[in-house]
Amino acid sequence: MTSAEPRTRTPAPRLRRTAMGVLGLAVLAAAGCGEDATAQTDPAHPPTGVRWQPYQGVALPVTEQGPTRDDDGAATGFDRGPAGAAVAAVTHAVRLAIAPDNQWSTVLAKEVVPGPARDGWAVDRVQLSVTGPAAREYAPRVLGYRITGYSQDRTTVDVFTEYSDGSRAVHHTTVEWFGQDWRLRLPDAGATERPVDAIDQLPSDIVILEAPT
Repeated sequence: MTSAEPRTRTPAPRLRRTAMGVLGLAVLAAAGCGEDATAQTDPAHPPTGVRWQPYQGVALPVTEQGPTRDDDGAATGFDRGPAGAAVAAVTHAVRLAIAPDNQWSTVLAKEVVPGPARDGWAVDRVQLSVTGPAAREYAPRVLGYRITGYSQDRTTVDVFTEYSDGSRAVHHTTVEWFGQDWRLRLPDAGATERPVDAIDQLPSDIVILEAPT
């Protein structure tokens, strides 16, 4: 990680809003192979083998459900089950928000579903310069997530984060199974749903995935 101080201008509104949420059927059917099928398909079942690795000054989860690869800042290789989808949502949303100038294009290409929304994000991103770790006021600490809709092809995930001033937010994200992996689906330019909401308290039914302080 570079030791250079960040040179970050205020993100474009769309970029800031966007930034700030399975195992195969044969394996599910197999007897005696790791977790049971219920655990592998239950949206409330947490990821396993969780450890934390820093990326641009932000701790991100690495679990048995992914990611399995890190290529020039892009984290890929997630299980197709709900835990894999949730970890992918957390990983992609944060990495896309804070990737530096020499990595964001790789992160965008490998972690985001292609389309007009991705192209629009790239247009906004070239107007910024980020050369070091995330500015403290923009660096989120992951607290947990809640899957609001799951299928093997598309999953919606609320990602809960906390910031240095003590404020908390929920980021409404969508991941889709594309190219044999979970990728982030960015909201369309005309979308009316709010991608981020401020919150005072965490819901009682979230899956705790709390980054170390």
